[in-house]
Amino acid sequence: MDSISEQALPSDVAVRSDTWLNRYRNYPVFSRTWFRYRVMAFGSLFLLAWLFLVAVVALTSGKWTKFFSLSTPILLFAFCIITIGQSLTVWIRQRNYAFKKEVICISLALLFGMGASFALSEGASYGINLTVYGDPNHKFFSDKNSEKSTSVSSEKNLTPSSSPSEKRDTVTEPSKLMLVIIGMIPMLVVGLYLGSGFDLWYFLRQRKRLAESLLQQELTQAKEARREAELRLSVLVAQVEPHFLFNTLAGVRSAILSEPLRATAIVDHLVDYLRSTIPQIRGDGATDQGRLAKQLEAARAYLGLMQARIPRLSFSVESELKDAAFPPLMLISLVENAIKHGVEPKIGAVNVTVKARYFEQDDQEILEVAVFDNGVGFGATNAGSGIGLANIRERLEAMYGSNASLTLKARPEGGVIACIQLPLAS
Repeated sequence: MDSISEQALPSDVAVRSDTWLNRYRNYPVFSRTWFRYRVMAFGSLFLLAWLFLVAVVALTSGKWTKFFSLSTPILLFAFCIITIGQSLTVWIRQRNYAFKKEVICISLALLFGMGASFALSEGASYGINLTVYGDPNHKFFSDKNSEKSTSVSSEKNLTPSSSPSEKRDTVTEPSKLMLVIIGMIPMLVVGLYLGSGFDLWYFLRQRKRLAESLLQQELTQAKEARREAELRLSVLVAQVEPHFLFNTLAGVRSAILSEPLRATAIVDHLVDYLRSTIPQIRGDGATDQGRLAKQLEAARAYLGLMQARIPRLSFSVESELKDAAFPPLMLISLVENAIKHGVEPKIGAVNVTVKARYFEQDDQEILEVAVFDNGVGFGATNAGSGIGLANIRERLEAMYGSNASLTLKARPEGGVIACIQLPLAS
């Protein structure tokens, strides 16, 4: 969470400003980077304004004691209101609280920062007045006030016949209160802006937009991963053993003259095989799911074709399920692998058996599809190699994660068992 919160916001969420004054808006609100750039921006503005006033005082009145006594509490308030509450919010963000608790804590931290800034400013003003003027309640404009009071009293002396109604204030108490409230509104707005009151609202809005942006990124990445998997599968489909067709046609050609009945059987089985596999190949790039019944039908057609070509081959296809969801082209790849690496190199009778069953494991129904052969085998190992097997493993991991697996192991009587296990789905 910490590393994510310090990264620049996505382009569809951030304000995207490269100026030094608004650069902090490119980062998540209340992050450390946001805090650093914001303090640099506002702190620089306050310092430049103060230096400008220093120049004005130097060129005009030269009343340095009065200037520093008046400006120091204001400058302290300005720096405190942009640092105290915001530093607390940064600390709160790093705690990874629940959303509602985080919002409450951030709100309290900002209120504390505003109150602490005002208290420190008042304390500094009190200390300066006590140290410089010896009066903690010293008023910087008391001279003018005394002059005003003197002039008012002299006017009273000059006009002793004034009526009581003329002595009354021309502005009523409710009107004075209203004027005070109206005058405080700009100060309140500035205080909320500097104290990050508006940033709290923007934080809530930004959090929602950021969540939507991250979700969109995850969806885009998932689509890219799926597109890449489909591309790999398309490459695999394009490599569906072209030499297998050439060898089959060559077998038909050689059997036409000597064994025309076997040539006819080979052609019939080839037609059955292509009829069952071509629809899967054409539609495979558009879907990640296939049907077990179709996969078993394709395996049966392929083994029938191989039996016509290799009479010493026997086979069987068995299933405890009528149908279920099963990724396309995986089973036929295992059957082709058994024929190519187990059956063809062996001399004598060979057998290939395809079995599909289901069982429960850890309160979950598992579908198991296995291909048994009694070919030459590859020794006692439980791992396979080759592009086809690696592709199957990648597809299983992409579709099911750790809930699916492909294992190869040697049979005691010779040959290999290739087994796919995945969650059973109708």
